[in-house]
Amino acid sequence: MNGPAITNQTSSSRPIPLGRAMVSGLLMGGADGIPGVSGGTIALVLGIYERFIAALSTVLKAPTLLRDPTGRSQIATALRLLFPLGLGMAMAYWLVTWLLIGKTADPGLMMREASAPCCYAFFFGLVLVSLKEPWRRIPGHRTSTWCVALAAFLVSVTFSGLPYARTEPETWMLLLGGAGAISVMLLPGVSGSLLLVMIGQYAAVVRAVHDLDMTRILVFALGIGIGLALFVPVLRNLLHRTHDHTMAALTGLMAGSLRALWPWKEQYDPKVGPLHNMGIGDDIPYVIVSAMAGAALVILLARLQRRSSS
Repeated sequence: MNGPAITNQTSSSRPIPLGRAMVSGLLMGGADGIPGVSGGTIALVLGIYERFIAALSTVLKAPTLLRDPTGRSQIATALRLLFPLGLGMAMAYWLVTWLLIGKTADPGLMMREASAPCCYAFFFGLVLVSLKEPWRRIPGHRTSTWCVALAAFLVSVTFSGLPYARTEPETWMLLLGGAGAISVMLLPGVSGSLLLVMIGQYAAVVRAVHDLDMTRILVFALGIGIGLALFVPVLRNLLHRTHDHTMAALTGLMAGSLRALWPWKEQYDPKVGPLHNMGIGDDIPYVIVSAMAGAALVILLARLQRRSSS
C-alpha cells in the first residue's frame, strides 16, 4: 500500500461512529494529562490522526467554507468528529489529572513512589509498541526517511531532558503556555504536559482546572486557540506534501519520548524538579506486567481499528 492511498483512506468523509469518537477522546485526553505521554500518539494508534488534523484544519477555515453548501457540509462532518472527541478529552483530562496527579495534599498514583513505576511502565509499553503505527504508513524506507526519523528522535530525547522551571507563572504567561502546549500535543511522542512542566506551568494549569479558576482557564484556552490557528495548517500541509517524511519524523519523536517514560526515577513530583531517570528498582515483576498491559492495549486497539475499517 502506498503513502497517498493511506492518506486518502484516513481522510475519508465517512463519519467515525459517535461511540468510537468519544472513546478516542477519552484516551487522548487521558494521555494529554500525563507529563511524558502524547495524545497525538494515541490518535495514531487509533488510526484517526490524519483525520483529526484534517478536521481541525477544516474548522479553522470555517469563515471561507461557510459560503457554499459543500463547505458547510465539510464543517458539519468535522464537527461530528471533533465535538465528541473534544468532550471525551476534557472529561478524561480532568479525571486523569485528579486520579494520577492529584492535589498537593493528596498526590495521585503517578506521584507516589509505590505506584508511579507501574504507571510509567504502562505508558512505556504502550508507546514502544505504537512505534510501528506511523512507520508502517511509509511505503518505502529510504535513507532520507531514516535520517529524518533519527533527527526527530534526537530532538525528542533532548526535549525530555531539558531543565525544568520552578517559579509560579503569571496569569498572562499561560497564554504562551497554551499555545506551546497544544502545538506539541498534536505531535505524537512530544508531550504538551511535559512542556508545561518544563516551563513551570503544569501545576498552575491543573490547579486552575480543578479549582475552576475561570480567569486562568480562559487565558490558557485563548493560547490553545492561537496555537491551533498557527500550527494546524503547517502540520496539515506537511502531511499532504511530505507524507512519508512527516511519518518518519513522528516515529522518531515517539521513540525519543521513551526517555521521559522510563519507570524508575529519583522522584516523581514534577513540581519539585526534573524527573531524572535512575537504574532499575526492586519491583521489576510488577513493572514488566504493567508494560505488557500497555503493549496489549495497543495491540487490541489496533485490531479493533482494522476490524472497524474493514
